[in-house]
Amino acid sequence: MKPLPIRRPVALTTQKRACTLSVSRVTLEQRLGRPLVHDEEGDGLGPRYRWESTCECGLELFIDLPIHAAGEEGEATLWMDHVEVEHALAHLGLAPRHVRWRVDMQHPLPLEGWALVRQDDFGNRFDLCILPVQTHAECLGRLLSTRATRRAFQVEPRGTPPRQGWAVIRQDAEGNQYEVAVHPQRRRAPRLVGA
Repeated sequence: MKPLPIRRPVALTTQKRACTLSVSRVTLEQRLGRPLVHDEEGDGLGPRYRWESTCECGLELFIDLPIHAAGEEGEATLWMDHVEVEHALAHLGLAPRHVRWRVDMQHPLPLEGWALVRQDDFGNRFDLCILPVQTHAECLGRLLSTRATRRAFQVEPRGTPPRQGWAVIRQDAEGNQYEVAVHPQRRRAPRLVGA
């Protein structure tokens, strides 16, 4: 992982609180380097250390830790898309036991995206998680396969595939609509309507 450029404008309003981690400043410095931002005044939450990093796969991590909890295990906040928490934990080298709270604990996870599938020795297949970006799912699969050498992980699409092309729709007298033709080019679809 490499730190994000300091001069890069980071709008924390676009980031959402994904989870709270039980981790010390020393652990975060070992994995992410020294904090990039030492916010003396804080944003109403008190003074905080802040790490901003991007992984090789493009995943951006924003972590802040209260300064008063710098010596012992404190409650660090991870700001990102909540469906990418497992991916972030794998990059940080942290186990799920370090997670104290997750925003999606009472919400169902999305069913569309890219599923990371594990196959056991008996041929049974299990979806570990579903991520919105294919490269992030492939990266998580590589990270997990390097740690568990005897396990196989695959990335598969889940959900409704996106429509390919332009559809010609016919509507009958009762208002029912039917797809009668699909063409990959838009300019060709009006000609099909006239035919």
